[in-house]
Amino acid sequence: MNFQSIAHVILILTIISCSGCLREESPPPESIPGPSIIEIEDIATSGSVFTINDASGREVEIPRNISHILCAGPACLRYLSYLQKPEYAVTNNPEERYVTKSAWIPYLVAYPEIKSLPSIQAPVYPAQILSLTPRPDLVVLMNTTGPYSADELSDMTGIPVLVLKEGNLVEHREDLDYSLRVMGLVTGSTDRALEVIRFFDKIVDNLHSRVSTIPEFQYKTAYIGGYTRDTPRGILSSSPDYYPFDLVKVRNSLEGDYTIPQNSDAVLLTPSRIKKLKPDSIFIDLTSLEKKKNAIQELEDYPEFSQTTAMKEGTVYGLYPTGIYGENHEIDLINAYCIGKVLYPDKFIDVDPKIMAEYILTYLYGRSIYEDINKDIGVFALNRIPVFT
Repeated sequence: MNFQSIAHVILILTIISCSGCLREESPPPESIPGPSIIEIEDIATSGSVFTINDASGREVEIPRNISHILCAGPACLRYLSYLQKPEYAVTNNPEERYVTKSAWIPYLVAYPEIKSLPSIQAPVYPAQILSLTPRPDLVVLMNTTGPYSADELSDMTGIPVLVLKEGNLVEHREDLDYSLRVMGLVTGSTDRALEVIRFFDKIVDNLHSRVSTIPEFQYKTAYIGGYTRDTPRGILSSSPDYYPFDLVKVRNSLEGDYTIPQNSDAVLLTPSRIKKLKPDSIFIDLTSLEKKKNAIQELEDYPEFSQTTAMKEGTVYGLYPTGIYGENHEIDLINAYCIGKVLYPDKFIDVDPKIMAEYILTYLYGRSIYEDINKDIGVFALNRIPVFT
């Protein structure tokens, strides 16, 4: 480790500990909450199998000697990667294999071998499962449904099928934690799963502690443009549910007045509705750079945006994509540090979002991938974007 790396580590530890979020004592495993239908005490750990109550309320018997897992749906491979156990995966999902840029899904940068696995599109069918070599010991369904229930898939293949929920760091944290714990249990990585959960606790607490004293009337307002959960989109594509804003007490410009339409993952504004927005800053999901006419170019084209405080003061910044094939929890945290630094600079005076990005990614994946991700996404990542009105 060179001097610069050592300095970065010292700085990060100082940042976190000085904010009062580093617990003196980690909570015992029993105190980490799970969904009411899924209690950790329900897991029997004796014998050659253990029984888990999954997210659908089913009791699933799982062999102890699991070595091959079929992951169907978003988050499963992400959580295997957080546990640093990608070798358990026997398939990927087409959304992972054919993503435009691997940097949009960070675990593909950390473990590029995942993209070389056979692809199975969710929902999965019994014949697909039985055709695989090696044959999976366990099927994990996350955020996916299909013509066959989990019980039917299990009965027709002879393989246990586990239903888990993705969760997130804001609204459904108990689902995220429980899924990590179960994945840790089946891969023999229980300690690592608890470490990851506590790491998320530590970072979230650090963010919250920085903004805890800000009165509600002083909350800043921001707009996320170019938002997507699949293909690149323009400046008018946004979302009222953007977790990095929630993590640092920033009001979403769309909050309260907009809902995501059914069968969609974003709100598409009309130019006339822009006039109602009053963002102090505009942030752009940089997947948009892959669009022929991207969000940055469109921002300068719409005169309605030129009247906003964000455009007048030049507070337009680029962010990493948070929602390509499931929620990138680590990116939610990284983006939150950037947003906090921009909108509440006095609360984040000791923070360099890029150093935090390197720290978070390296901890979760066990590999230094920040530079590769930054290079792939572009120079505007976590940086101010020059715009002209």
